[in-house]
Amino acid sequence: MKFNKYKISHYFVFIISGINYFIAILLKSFIRERNNNILLFGQKLVGNLEVIFKDSRFNKNNIFFITLNYRDYLNLKKIYGNRILTPLNILQLFKGLGSKMVVASHGIFLHKTIKKLGIKTIWCPPGIWGVVPKNKKKTIQDLETFDQVWLHSPYDKKIVQDELLCKTFNLNILGFPRNQVLIENTKNKDELKARNSLTGKKIILYAPTSNRGSKQYMDSEFSLYNVDFYKLMIEELSNTNINLIIKTHPKDSLSKEIKKLVKDNENLFFQDDMDVNYDYDQLIMSDILITDFSTIYVDYLLLDKPIYLINNPDPDPQRKLSSILTNINLPKINDKKDLINMIEKLKLDKLKSDNIENLKNVIYGKQNHLKTIDRINKIFSSS
Repeated sequence: MKFNKYKISHYFVFIISGINYFIAILLKSFIRERNNNILLFGQKLVGNLEVIFKDSRFNKNNIFFITLNYRDYLNLKKIYGNRILTPLNILQLFKGLGSKMVVASHGIFLHKTIKKLGIKTIWCPPGIWGVVPKNKKKTIQDLETFDQVWLHSPYDKKIVQDELLCKTFNLNILGFPRNQVLIENTKNKDELKARNSLTGKKIILYAPTSNRGSKQYMDSEFSLYNVDFYKLMIEELSNTNINLIIKTHPKDSLSKEIKKLVKDNENLFFQDDMDVNYDYDQLIMSDILITDFSTIYVDYLLLDKPIYLINNPDPDPQRKLSSILTNINLPKINDKKDLINMIEKLKLDKLKSDNIENLKNVIYGKQNHLKTIDRINKIFSSS
């Protein structure tokens, strides 16, 4: 959970958590008991962390998830019980800090201090590097603190070494467990569609990047925050067998007006409306991906299905994008006419997977995605 200075609840959460961390670490420095647990830490239990937490092939490990978001904690605890922890409960935090390993999708609070307790730390990022940080020196120092940095692909390592200028020893091209499950579960496409009453339907998945508070981005023609975009899609998809699934960024929220508009229409759905096993199951269900400045397209390449890039403005033009998000050789949707043409091609089954195979080779090479979970289990068991 990223601190928001405008939310009073965040002051409560961060202050109480900070005090609990201080007390728990102090106690742990005297009581050096270590359990055999794996502790997962991230903003949400999605993506790679979700697979590690839920996939039965990890069952020989005692795996827990800790979250700063108290609402998420309560919701997840109803499903997974005592495997969900919160730093707001000092006993749960003490238990978490007794783990032999922490696998984090984002930064770890008091990382260097926690390492002194004898805990091994691994960074399993939410995606391939899409942005080159302004402060490369600090980023490199943060990466070096981890015992291992798990990388998405050979191209991910190229970005880290050539664009971030990070040559640290702990880089491991392990691959992402969510991509192994994505490939394995492609066989479940028909079952997933049937479960969601979408049998015989063609599905467009629209998964753009976070709005980052940019008014220009949110007001743009194809923005998820622009009511006119939904009205256009409702008009174009009415009386067709095409559905649109909208995958919002975890950090973003939509207006009540937009939510009602989608709820009242039979062709439009949000990702949370879907009955799925994993967050990435929506990629499997879909027939085409539309995105903008999101690295989700890199994972979607593994499905050999069409990908279109839509002409949204960069929500943060001051940032420097990595090469994975620049000059991407994929079909573009520049205006309303292009969007309508794409929908017509989908109706007629005339969409082509242009340049997919070439991009896969550039990014992944001969990477074996189906061994990732085995490799992770070996790391867990050897620690």
